[in-house]
Amino acid sequence: MKKIAVTLCLTAIASAAFAQGTVNFANTSGTTFRTNAIATGGTSGNTAAAAGGFIYEVLTAPSSVTTVDASLQGLLSAPWSDTGLKGTNSLLATGGRASGPSGSGGIVQNWAGGAGQSFIVVGWSSNLGSTWAAVSAELAGAQLQAAGGSFMWTGGNFTPFVGNAFLGASTIQAANSGAPDGTGAFTLFGASGGAQGTPITTPTSLFVVNVPEPTSMALAGLGLAAGFILRRRK
Repeated sequence: MKKIAVTLCLTAIASAAFAQGTVNFANTSGTTFRTNAIATGGTSGNTAAAAGGFIYEVLTAPSSVTTVDASLQGLLSAPWSDTGLKGTNSLLATGGRASGPSGSGGIVQNWAGGAGQSFIVVGWSSNLGSTWAAVSAELAGAQLQAAGGSFMWTGGNFTPFVGNAFLGASTIQAANSGAPDGTGAFTLFGASGGAQGTPITTPTSLFVVNVPEPTSMALAGLGLAAGFILRRRK
């Protein structure tokens, strides 16, 4: 009996871990993604209309999770988990629009059909990486700081010389996903909430990543070399 009980328990845990639901991944003109501008450079406005320049990923957590720190460090570990659902910017002339799998194709892991959970959409420019795993590694230890009347990312493990890189996240909302076959797939973006929960209702800002310029890195390297030579002479 004990073996049966343990087996059933492990089966339930495994089922929960790989639970699937479905959502619709497309935003509206009122919930666009946009980039900021700061004194040290960057561009502003809706994300570029050229397809593939920006990537978006859906993360989820228990419905009791309603906040995350401004520097998004809380997204890098439990209770947040990656749903595996990815979108990208579309070719719409107005820019700022996201497109991705929807309905039966919009499968989200760790978010069972009908289960109410919190969710957030993280967005970044593709020059930071093609996967959330890669970007989250770069984000570790970074800070979002005020600069030039706006904000920018500093620190972390961002790859040098990426140039005009951007990263940000939407508000946190909570909802029931649809069934695995796409029935009742929840729409992640919208103007107002409904019976399934509340979608993302406001635009999302992606903030510029402050990465050292090649010349700055070269000067820093020369400075370190000079210091090393002086120490050797002493």
